[in-house]
Parts: sequence; C-alpha cells; structure tokens
Amino acid sequence: MQWTCKQCIFSTDKRGQLLKHFRLKHGGFTRQQPIPCLHNNCLCTFKSFNALKVHLSVWHCQSDIGHASKPTVVFHCQLCEYTEPCTEEEFFTHLRSHLKLKQRVLCPYDGCDFHSNVYSTFNAHKSRVHRASATTHFKTEIVSNIEHKDQLAEVENDISSQDDSDCEFEESVDDIRDLESQLERNLAALFLKMQTILHISESASQEVIQQINQIHLLSQPLLQSKVQEIISQHCGDVDNSIVSDIINAVSQTNVILKFTSTGGSLSTASRRASYIQQEFPLVMPVEFRLDRDSSVVYVPTLKMLQALLRNKDILDKVLHLECGASPEGYHSFRDGSHFKENVFLNVEEFRIALGLYIDDFEVANPLGTSKKKHKLCAVYWVLANLDSKYRSALHSIQLALLCKVKTVKEHGYAEVLRPLIQDLVTLEEHGVYVEQLAESVKGTVLYVAADNLGAHALAGFQESFSADLFCRFCMCKQDDIQDKEVRSGLHQPRTREDHDRHVQEVIQDHTMARHLGVKRGCPLNENLKHFHVVNGFPPDILHDFLEGIVPAEMSLCLQDFMTKKYVSLDSLNKAIRQFRYTFSDKADQPQIIPKTFIAKRTIGGNGHENWALLRLLPLMVGHKIPEGDQAWEILMLLKDILEIVMSSHFTEELIHFLVCKISEHRELLQQTFPTYKLRPKHHFIEHYPQMIKTFGPLVDVWTMRFEGKHKFFKKVVHDTHNFKNIAHTLAVRHQKMMAFHLDSVLFFKPSVEIDKVRSVMISSFPENVQRLLHQRNAKQSTVLVASSACVHGVKYTADMIISVGCCSGLPEFQQITHIVVINTELLLVCKLLNSWYVEHLRAYELCFSGGGSLTVTQMSELNDVFPLSSYRVKGNVYVTLKRYILC
Repeated sequence: MQWTCKQCIFSTDKRGQLLKHFRLKHGGFTRQQPIPCLHNNCLCTFKSFNALKVHLSVWHCQSDIGHASKPTVVFHCQLCEYTEPCTEEEFFTHLRSHLKLKQRVLCPYDGCDFHSNVYSTFNAHKSRVHRASATTHFKTEIVSNIEHKDQLAEVENDISSQDDSDCEFEESVDDIRDLESQLERNLAALFLKMQTILHISESASQEVIQQINQIHLLSQPLLQSKVQEIISQHCGDVDNSIVSDIINAVSQTNVILKFTSTGGSLSTASRRASYIQQEFPLVMPVEFRLDRDSSVVYVPTLKMLQALLRNKDILDKVLHLECGASPEGYHSFRDGSHFKENVFLNVEEFRIALGLYIDDFEVANPLGTSKKKHKLCAVYWVLANLDSKYRSALHSIQLALLCKVKTVKEHGYAEVLRPLIQDLVTLEEHGVYVEQLAESVKGTVLYVAADNLGAHALAGFQESFSADLFCRFCMCKQDDIQDKEVRSGLHQPRTREDHDRHVQEVIQDHTMARHLGVKRGCPLNENLKHFHVVNGFPPDILHDFLEGIVPAEMSLCLQDFMTKKYVSLDSLNKAIRQFRYTFSDKADQPQIIPKTFIAKRTIGGNGHENWALLRLLPLMVGHKIPEGDQAWEILMLLKDILEIVMSSHFTEELIHFLVCKISEHRELLQQTFPTYKLRPKHHFIEHYPQMIKTFGPLVDVWTMRFEGKHKFFKKVVHDTHNFKNIAHTLAVRHQKMMAFHLDSVLFFKPSVEIDKVRSVMISSFPENVQRLLHQRNAKQSTVLVASSACVHGVKYTADMIISVGCCSGLPEFQQITHIVVINTELLLVCKLLNSWYVEHLRAYELCFSGGGSLTVTQMSELNDVFPLSSYRVKGNVYVTLKRYILC
C-alpha cells in the first residue's frame, strides 16, 4: 500500500517511514498544532506522537487498513445496560461512575466477592488485590469474545514491531546529511518555541544548554564503562582506543550536543538568532527614529504579506474564499455595499483586502509608578480575504506598528504611520509579488477597526463625544439624540464629497471644526485612492454594547429592581456566585456587581462577562421579577438586540426586525426613565441596521479578537521585565513567534479535531439510530465515539444543546449524547427535545420528546454552529441563545 503525507507530496510504501517523515519534516516535538492520523479516512488528531502510535496500533491494523475497526472485546456492566467494546481502563471508568452515585459495585474479577459503594475503597481494593490481573481474569458474564483480546495484543505487538522496523531503513550519505540538517532545524525550532510560545527567556535557555553539556561531560566515564562492558561480553578484550573512538562517534552524533556545544550553530543566543533569521521565514521589524527621544517600530507589511502568501495553507484558504459564491443575504463583507461599490476590490481577479486595527494599551501596571509611561499605540492588520473562522486565530492577526502613545501625540498620525502608508500605497499601485501565483497581486485597506475614540482620532473627527457634532456616520447634533431617531431620516448622513469639503474648510478656518465635527484629514484617506473615512470605520459591538450600553443600562435597571425590593445587591451577587455555569460559560462567568455601581452608573466588567450576565440574568433572578415590569423589559429588549447584532448572517427581514427592536427599546427606556439622557452610543447603535448593509455582519469587524492580541505583548513584558526600547523588544519577539507558525506547513488547526475515541457497538443504539449509522457504515458492527470534537474552533461534547430544525418559526433543540466518527464524517447522536419560548425570560424551556428518543444529526443540519448550555431553574430546564437563529 502507498502511504502519502497529508501535508506535502512525500509518499512511501511503509507506514513507519511516513511516521518518521512526519516527525522529522513537520515539526515533531516542536509542533504547535494537533497531529492528524496518517489515514486519510480518519478524523482523529493527537497531542503527541506516542498517542498517534497507540491509535495506529489499536484502530488501524495492517490487515484492515481502510477501516478503523478495533477487535471486539465486549464488556457488560451488571448494574446497567452498558455493553460496549472497550479497554479495561474504560470499563473501570464506567464502574466508577456508579460509585460516584453511591451504588454498590461488585468486583468484576473471577473468584472475588468483594463489593463496595465507596469510590476510594473500591480503587484501593483493585490496586491492592488485582494489580497484576489481566482481561482473562474477568468473570465470564463480564467479558465476551475474550479470544479477540489475545488477537488485539498480537496485532499491537506486530504493528509496533512493524513501525519500528520500517524506520530502520538504510540511509545514503546524502540522506544522512539531510537528516542532520533537518534535526538542526528542528532543534532551532524547539528553542524558538521555548522563547516565543512558552515565553522562556534566552538567559534561561542558555543556562539549560550549558547545564546539559556539563552533565554530558560528567557522564563520560559511565558511558565508557558501559561500552567497555558490552564489547568485552561479545568480543573479549579490545584496545581502549577503539572504545574511545566509539564514544567519540556517539558524542558527535548527539544532535543537542553537536549544535549547542562551544562553536555549535546554536550554542549562543546570537548564533541562534542568526540561524533563525537565515533559515526561518522571519520578517524583522525596522525602527524609524523621529527625533532623539521618539521612534516607531514597523514590521514591513509587503514582506509580511509575501511570507504569509508563501504558506500554502494560507494561500489555499484565501483563494478558496475568493471562489466561493455567497448566498442571498448578508454573510460576509462581500455582501455589503462598501465592498460591492469598491471598483478596485470587487473584480474577478484576486485582490488583497486588509483590515486594520488601532488601539492604545498599557503594558505596565496601570496602578503603579509606571502608569502611562510605557503605554503603547499598536496597529495590527489581518487578511480580510480569509474566512472569519480563520481570522479569529490570534496568530492570523499581524503586527504592523508599535510606538509609545506620547510619540503619536507629539508627531501625529501622519508621521507615525508614514512607513505603513508607503507600503499600502505600493500595494495599491504595484501590488506584492506572490511566488505561488507567479504574479503581483494588488490590494488596499477595506476597513479600520477601533473603539470610538481611536476611530475618531485616526479619522480626524471630534474626539470628544460631548461635542456638538459627535457622530462619524451622520451630522447629528448632541441635542438631537434625545428626540430624533436615525430611522426618521432627519439626520443628514456624511458623504465622501461633504467630508472632503469639510476637511478643506477646517484647514482654512480651524474654528469650523466644532460646527462640522471634523478636526483634520485622515492620513489613510489622503494617501490611498480606494479608502475613505466615511465608510472605512465600522462601528464596534464590543465598546458600543458590551462595554458601553449594557453595563450602563444594567446599572440603571438593577437600581430600579432594588428600589422596588425585587432583589437586593447581596442576593443578586449570591445568585451570580452560586450559578452553575457549564461549558464555555465557565470561562466567561460574570463578576459580582460592585457596591459602587449606583454612584458610577455602570456595573463595569469586560465584554465577555457582561455578555454572559445579560444572557443568564433571566435564569438567575427572572423568577423574582414580576411580568410586565418595564425596567425588566428594557433589559430583555437589549438582550434581543444583542442576539440579533451578534448574528453571522442577515436577511432584509431580520435587519428590519432589528430596526423595530432598537426603536422599541429606545421608546421604553425614555418612557420608564424620563430623566435618563441617552448616550452617544445609543445613537451609534441606531446606525447598526444600515452599517450591516454596508459592512455585512458587524461581528466580523469588531475589535474583540484584536484586543486579545494585546495579551501576547503583556505576557512578554511580564516575563522579560525589560522596558528598554520596549516597542522594539515586543516587535522582535512577535515576529519570531510568527516565524515559528509560518514554518509549519499547516498554519491553522485542522478543521476537525477529535479527542479520546472508543469503540461502541452499533447494536447498542435504538433501531432508528442503528439504521442511520448502518447507512454510512454498512460493513462494520462498531463505530468510533469521541469524548469531544472541535470543529473550526467550536467544541462539542455530550450534554450540550444544539439547534436543529424549526417549528412555527421557532428553533427546535436536541441534546448531544454521542459524537460518532464514521470515516471522515462527524455525526451527532442526540436526544430529541420539545421546547416552549418563555418571553419573560427570553429563553426556551426544554423537555425530552417521546421519552428521550434519539436521532442522528449531521453538522450541516445545525441552525447555528455554537452549542448551548442548558440550566435547571426551579425544576425546569432552560436554554438561552447567544445569537439570533434564523428559521
């Protein structure tokens, strides 16, 4: 049989050679991504090569290469209907699940009458009495088809031996040289991973290298004694010079010692840096000195674009999106009017679309003596040509520029961004040469993501939102926020022609700035032919909603609830602390409400926490709030709006529904709290329906993932404690991290990752499920069941709730029980659920349909890719959506 590498063109007739090739050429122990199974019809991925070898020996025997069919060893539980082919360890894991429920478990070994309902006592008995017991020692009623267990052991031994023997093939002189060169590269990649991924300092790495070399020297007498002993046993007395030659040969072939000892290519920090710069796709930053005390560190965008598009994984995904046809509605930026009206980007030939991001962030302790001293301004960019599921990976976000915030204030954006703008102008006019396409590809900036302050500062609008003309989308005045909605059409929208005229008027007369809302021109606008500020700065859900309106209105409404004595601050915080968060909600669980929230008029918190609080608050305290309460309805309308805004695709009907919800929320807020003044962010969200038509789904252009990029730089500063030329230090470390990722053939994680598979007999499922599984796996009596699966970064596991199908315009739900893998297909075995929409809670009440009957669901049938958590409240089970589901 011919074996082919999944990541390159290498092929061989021996599986062991393929395994060796994969370890050597595609990262080995330095690999950051999961390791895929060598078989093309298997979705499994692994964290280590040992796990891969075990999987190959158990699931892919040589006699049946095309199928993942483990020899049948069936275990039967005497306490339940558990009857599955599995390992001894998996069976005891099942027995321990009964012990956790305090059920009495009988020892499964033959001739043993021990029983217990205590978890620790049962484990102690097994460890003490049956430590050396084998599967053949089980009671006959516990294990069936025992003869296959012996076959399994034989197969495992045969395959293990076969893999080892396959690796022991003769090498030519050229092969040996290539092997040595590749091992040197792998060792360099390990050091690069230690520095950029594991954040181990160069001094610590150097100390480890020196200690390893020292230990090797001290162990020479042990090696010499052992070699002398072995030779004497087989050859009698041999001259000491022969022993010395053997020891020298062994030492010289030790890769770590050869390349890290004195004079080796990786022996010092400077030598390692030189090797990495020569052998890895490293694009080094350039420092531009503006004056004696100010500088800008810039990563050449054109060179970085070339490095990215040189990676086959990135280029394939970029071109795949280019060829994909968009269905009706708004699914990406390509469906928005901004892209469709861009005559430069909206053409048949491949054009590069860049999304920029600008923000200030603090790398030092914001409360210490260095507060604001080391505050940096960062400019990132991302290939908008990539699908949003790939753009969300943090290493997909590239660094363009770093400098201190005071440098921007002293020199202005035009001077600071000069090197970036020069590259962008070149990209527009001449393009960047892509080797794989053998042509130059042009491109431009599609949008600039930023918070409102950053967007207005770069675009040249008024940076004070208490100014009269505060909006970058229209000419709305401060006084008009309270009584004029955007949908009324009473606010004059900003146009390109009007904005260009306003900039010229402000240049001639600076006093016009407060009348026009424009302070200066935008350097991007002034230099790029195919970018304009009027439709180049989309709104940001994170700062407008999750860190703006949500915490402010939450504070307002909670104060009202406490005044009416529906809840107290202590009872609310107790509900937040004791709520049983599950799955992804565990990482995003909200913080308690501070005692100062009334005085501050906000509950604070970050975006993820506020999003989780708004979603789960109805399940925490909704039963305490009487139906019809207006303040509660304000929060529920806000929840409705956020669910719609967070959607990944829109129809014209849904956009119109959003307009109505925003208007209804505004009216009720002003009616319930007549003294409350609407904020500029309330006005911004009224532009969202039109902005969705302009940019497509706003969740694709928000700043959440960009802000996650700051964490890398903060981690570097925390570990290095070096503030000397901090911007240059961070930029160099970031580029080395990118070189590590770009050196891998697979830049992104596999689209599907499977964890901990086991074999389950199809006959153990209900008849309707058996029939559906046999349709896809007719020849096999078992299927692989995974403990969890990750599809494009979204994790699925048992007990999660998914939405499949619709009834009367409302989504229907199912609960995952098993994740089944059949060849390259992922199937979800689920319990059918009945659901009722509870408007007061803005949640769905769930119950099992027909006694919990099962069905099989394909991934393509999901209404929404994000699974949900169910929660039991007052004896009922509820699920609340993360984003609106179109039916």
